[in-house]
Amino acid sequence: SFGGRGDAKGRFNFPTHIFWSATGELYVTDTLNFRVEIFDEEGKALGMFGHHGDGSGDLAMPKGVAVDKDGVVYVVDGLFDNVQLFNREGTFLLTLGKRGIDFGEFWLPSGAFIRGDELYVCDTYNRRIQVFRITERYGNGS
Repeated sequence: SFGGRGDAKGRFNFPTHIFWSATGELYVTDTLNFRVEIFDEEGKALGMFGHHGDGSGDLAMPKGVAVDKDGVVYVVDGLFDNVQLFNREGTFLLTLGKRGIDFGEFWLPSGAFIRGDELYVCDTYNRRIQVFRITERYGNGS
């Protein structure tokens, strides 16, 4: 085990989801610290990104994270009802979805997973899993 309660690097305040990247890094959504933390296989803190706010690239309730083979980080935000895409360094790229019940809309999304070129998003209150095909690449996560 590693971590513990707190807001310093490598500490958590309500961690909710993990994802192992293809490069062997562990990504953790740290919900009440409003960020994503990154660790190596030994549990050493490698970095983190995110902060509380209500603009593009801000996080209000990060509840899920997944990383594709190009290093694009998909962060599910339960309060914003969307998925935000970031590069490896945590630079905001774009937003997917909004609140609603139609395809591509979410209501309290709470998790994500990537298999191949497909992004799976748990859409909690709509009682479904939405599947998206990852077609555009950002070249090495930038």
